[in-house]
Amino acid sequence: MKLNALVSAMSLNAAATSSSAIKAHSKFGIRLSIALLMLVLSTTAVRAQNNPPTAVTLAVVQAQTLINQAQLLGTSESHRASSLSARVAGIVTQVLVDVGQEVEQGDVLLTLDDELARLDLEAAQARVSEAEARVRDAIRVRNELRRLQQGKHVSQTEIDSAIAQVEISQAALRGSRAEVARLEEVIRRHQLPAPYAGMVVNKNVEAGQWVDRDDATLVLMSLDTIRVRATVSQRDFALIGNGLSAQVRFDALPEQLFTGRVVARVAAGDARTRTFPVLIDLPNPDHSVAPGMSARVRVGLSPAAKPVLVVPRDAVIIKSDGTRQVWHVSQDDQGDYIARPVQVETGQAKGELIAVQGVGLSDGDKVVLLGNENLKAGQKIMPAQAVSAKDQADAMVTGGAN
Repeated sequence: MKLNALVSAMSLNAAATSSSAIKAHSKFGIRLSIALLMLVLSTTAVRAQNNPPTAVTLAVVQAQTLINQAQLLGTSESHRASSLSARVAGIVTQVLVDVGQEVEQGDVLLTLDDELARLDLEAAQARVSEAEARVRDAIRVRNELRRLQQGKHVSQTEIDSAIAQVEISQAALRGSRAEVARLEEVIRRHQLPAPYAGMVVNKNVEAGQWVDRDDATLVLMSLDTIRVRATVSQRDFALIGNGLSAQVRFDALPEQLFTGRVVARVAAGDARTRTFPVLIDLPNPDHSVAPGMSARVRVGLSPAAKPVLVVPRDAVIIKSDGTRQVWHVSQDDQGDYIARPVQVETGQAKGELIAVQGVGLSDGDKVVLLGNENLKAGQKIMPAQAVSAKDQADAMVTGGAN
């Protein structure tokens, strides 16, 4: 009995000791957790003090109307090109131009032997002189008979005959003068003038060669206006109309931008490619563009698109999963600037601007333009002066030009 009582007493003492140890350990753990939490909070506060808001550049979201454009490929050709023929048959006496030579309207390009025509003209001029003399004599006779009629020395029939003779001689004179005019025109036609200003691009005749009226002697091309023949898809064919402005850049002249206008869309498409010709005329005063150059054309389609929200391209971040986002900037109650990501869908682009659509975006909002690579949601930022979408695009264009 005494032994059992001793064992029971020892067990109770051991249990009490174990319970005290557990309570002491638990209090120690709580104190340790509190200490660690305070350490983390203090570390975070120190880091916050040492890491100021990230400096960024902002851009302003703007509502703009982006004109829908079609990008076309084409080839330049002459606005006018003519195979010139002599207006009469004959022997070529002179060819006054060569290939590559530019001429003005009315310049004589070649001449034909006109000796026989000039002899015919001299004979016709002599007949005119004879007809003029006959007219003068007929008038003289008529006038004398009228004076004699007052004394009743001539009959009315004689006077009527004299009047008719005047009219006959006058008609003969007109016929002779018309023949002279015809022969003068024949002589002029022994010269081939330039019908318009341009460049001689082909020569098929030399001096001493006989040419007929339907023989192509020279080929003349106008260079003051250049026509670009481009192709448009069947989707955009109905949206291209005459008079629309077109921006043209030639691969041979990459630094120059030409402005022209659509003059025709041709409803004769290619069944294989489903494309249709579009003709664009543009001025070429310095003749820097030649027929046969490849061209890249931008044509504004009608009707114009509705206003959309646009931002600079650099404000849009493409994530690894293919989604796009912008960092929308707002101010909290303390006046700090906070950046939050907004997922967007992009649309039509124009230069350095791109249309975006996202929940919560509206005209006048600000987004991060530069410094948006490593931002985190809710992060404080220090914005520089906001740049409008248009100003950013103009800066990009100016920088590219320089």
